[in-house]
Amino acid sequence: MLLYKRSVALQSWTMRPSQLYPLLSSQDLPTLDGAFAACVTVCREHTPPTHLCRQCFPEPFERKLKHAAKAIVTGNDPDAEDYAQIYFEHPNCSGGVETHKLFAPYAIRDLLTGCAPDGSKGYSYVEVLESMMQAGFWFWPDRLKAPIHAIAARLFWDWFRGGHYAWVKPDYGADDLLGPGDDILTLCSLGLIDPYDLVRTLVTSKTPQADDALTCPLNFLAQACTYVALDTYTQISTYQTATEVIAAILAKREALAFKDYVTPELVGNVFFKYAQTHPKMAQEISEFGRYYEVRMANTFERAANPVIAEWPEVPDV
Repeated sequence: MLLYKRSVALQSWTMRPSQLYPLLSSQDLPTLDGAFAACVTVCREHTPPTHLCRQCFPEPFERKLKHAAKAIVTGNDPDAEDYAQIYFEHPNCSGGVETHKLFAPYAIRDLLTGCAPDGSKGYSYVEVLESMMQAGFWFWPDRLKAPIHAIAARLFWDWFRGGHYAWVKPDYGADDLLGPGDDILTLCSLGLIDPYDLVRTLVTSKTPQADDALTCPLNFLAQACTYVALDTYTQISTYQTATEVIAAILAKREALAFKDYVTPELVGNVFFKYAQTHPKMAQEISEFGRYYEVRMANTFERAANPVIAEWPEVPDV
């Protein structure tokens, strides 16, 4: 059974739950380099992995991971190829939550968009954000979450207002205007930036990459994962249950924003805006508009659901 330090009844979904953060303005945020450096500083203090699952980490992989960890604690950048394996395995197999805290800033920088390093080309997408959730990210101390929150917000502004992404990303091609935007939005929701603010800001940004993000509701939220590592070997899934509650609150906030802002009129205006310059995107928007009621059915249902939720207050890890 979940224990709560305090009860927070979310009776009015027009108000932001106090545990969600507003999207700070670009002027109130550090540069991307500054946000990353601050994140490295607070994460570097965590313990390098000592006990690794031999099945997941045969000796060559273990040597590379320990080499990467040593680089971090001595103030150097690790090679992504040396540590990417931890995002293919269960957190408990790769040293536990401490390992994920140590590598978090580098994984976001090097692997967020799914660009697997050279030694991992044969693997599928590197699920950094899902792995962070499985490692209990929402229950890490605020001093660790805050700099990741700042990175997410800075990436949001740089990409959706300016079209700039300074880190490694695939060649999306000219037709894929969203580019790394879906990964950035997922990182923002993982960082508990209010999805209502995200959607509202996308609507007012009026850039191609922002408009493209509005054509698929309920597509970028951090989903409740299949387990949280802390609960794996216990009968009481405290953190797993808490994860599901938080994910539902985020989904509610995003649904409300889509209902309030992504109207048939807005969809039609966006279509005409790009009909000549970006025909593929315009076609997708046209499909969205044609089947608007169908595409938005789940969104409307979720937005109207009179859920009263309690934000879970469980111990930090």
